[in-house]
Amino acid sequence: MESGRYRWVVVGVSTSVNTLAWGARSTFALFYVAMLEEFAWGRGATALGYSLSWLCFVVWAPAAGWLSDRWGARTVVALGGVALGVSLVLTGQARSLAQYYLCFGVLSAAGIAGIVIPATTIVTRWFVRARGTAMGVLSAGTVGSAMAFYPVNAWLIVTLGWRAAFVVFGCLVAAVTVALALLYRDPPTAEERLRDANVGPSASTSPAGEEWTLRRALRSTPLWAAITMTALGVIGYQIMATHQVAHAVDRGFQRTTVVWLLALGAGCTMAGNLLGGWLSDRFGRGWVFAAGSVVAIAGIGCFAVMDGPEDLPMLGLYAASGVGFGMRIAQLSSIPADAFSGPHLGAILGVVQAGGGLGGAVGPFLGGWLFDLTGNYRLAFMAAAIAVAGSAVAAWFAARPTKPSTRPWTSRPS
Repeated sequence: MESGRYRWVVVGVSTSVNTLAWGARSTFALFYVAMLEEFAWGRGATALGYSLSWLCFVVWAPAAGWLSDRWGARTVVALGGVALGVSLVLTGQARSLAQYYLCFGVLSAAGIAGIVIPATTIVTRWFVRARGTAMGVLSAGTVGSAMAFYPVNAWLIVTLGWRAAFVVFGCLVAAVTVALALLYRDPPTAEERLRDANVGPSASTSPAGEEWTLRRALRSTPLWAAITMTALGVIGYQIMATHQVAHAVDRGFQRTTVVWLLALGAGCTMAGNLLGGWLSDRFGRGWVFAAGSVVAIAGIGCFAVMDGPEDLPMLGLYAASGVGFGMRIAQLSSIPADAFSGPHLGAILGVVQAGGGLGGAVGPFLGGWLFDLTGNYRLAFMAAAIAVAGSAVAAWFAARPTKPSTRPWTSRPS
């Protein structure tokens, strides 16, 4: 199969393995409730395992990117799938908090990083002109993980119990990820791209003899802007995702109504992933990120001012604002990939995504802490809106064209 067509096979593989990887996190709430029923650990102590998986991702993501630059996506994704599968199986055998923290908090983070970072990097290397569209498809898998595996894992828990459900899900993740990883193929070289009518040369290609290394990137403003963009973006998203059900129920909405509308919101987010990626290829990443941020902030505002079930249209508008969140998510890897393309892109993307791990650990806790402090979610949702706005400002700086420089903390327009 010619490279122009095979690149979409790579997108399909990466989207599938990303869906499997994020499924371990997106369905955690199901296992969380089951574990609370068996153990007397307390909600805070049990939820800490989930937060720990985000914190450990900060460490594992750069390592996974570094390894993918040297070993390739096929090897690292397969190892990540095995690690994640083993971690889920062992979590199902945990009898103490220490075992649970080690298996789900530490080892699962290594597996998720080993899948997500190389799978993202190889897609950005296969695509140049249609990179945003490809990343839009890939990022849809993150949202789709909940839609795909919520019913599966809910059925497994009811049928087999949460321990056996962890085992079955872990074996499924490991087996399918390893099988899919075998389909990966290295992207064409720069010379081959120039000869490929379907893939033109990158507009941001560095001059001969210059390339981005992780050390040089760490001295540039755009990399830190990309890290800030990702960290703030995930903080804002996680505040809303973690506390949206509790807020709606507190305001008197029926749980079934909330579930259906938020499922609609997930579908809108997936649509936003695809739309944002496609638009960014045509109008620029920074502009699309800013537009998505405006829509997302408007949705947060509608959600924050709800007083009761009579404000159902406000809840509907919040669900529809998932389009804006999705438009932003599609840019989180495309923007740094545009700026730092080269043989060290995996390590650089790993560092950028580590910012997302930090945001994932901070966001849920910050939302809950502000609620405990004030007795409502208004300040928490204001913090989410500020984080979303701040990430848009950072994205604008991260999306500026750059080229490698040996001078510290500078970036010059290409």
